[in-house]
Amino acid sequence: MLYKKQVALILFCAAACNNNKNPYANNLGIDPALAAQIDTAHYTLIEWKDSVIDFGTIHEGDSVLLKYKFYNVGKTPLFILQTRPACGCTVTDFTKDPIMPGKYGYVTGVFKSLYHSGNTYKTIQVITNTRNRSGHLLVFKGVVEPAKRSNQ
Repeated sequence: MLYKKQVALILFCAAACNNNKNPYANNLGIDPALAAQIDTAHYTLIEWKDSVIDFGTIHEGDSVLLKYKFYNVGKTPLFILQTRPACGCTVTDFTKDPIMPGKYGYVTGVFKSLYHSGNTYKTIQVITNTRNRSGHLLVFKGVVEPAKRSNQ
């Protein structure tokens, strides 16, 4: 573990003079997001524009696009390392490139409502290299009106 921290620190220090480039970029084959994750001394800060989305009322079988915007309000690059939807009914994606200080990125999700009628409350866990928690919980909620089933 100490070796990983040393590599991350060397990578960060070597590139720290250039604020417009990812200080974790390297030609050693080390994933920059991994280097940022283990460099806990240089974690950044994240600010969510919206962490709760109310999609209102939809019909069962409809899909909803969810888009959560966040800002890097720290001093080092921000990485979204992973997203974990709480249910298989949601597929997520996120900004893969480092988000430089002062810039923004997105976590998106598509909620597929088939077989999820009624009041809905679901979460997406987001893992980051941030000081203000490394795990962030995004929420979406709404009402899914049941589909009309034919009685045959």
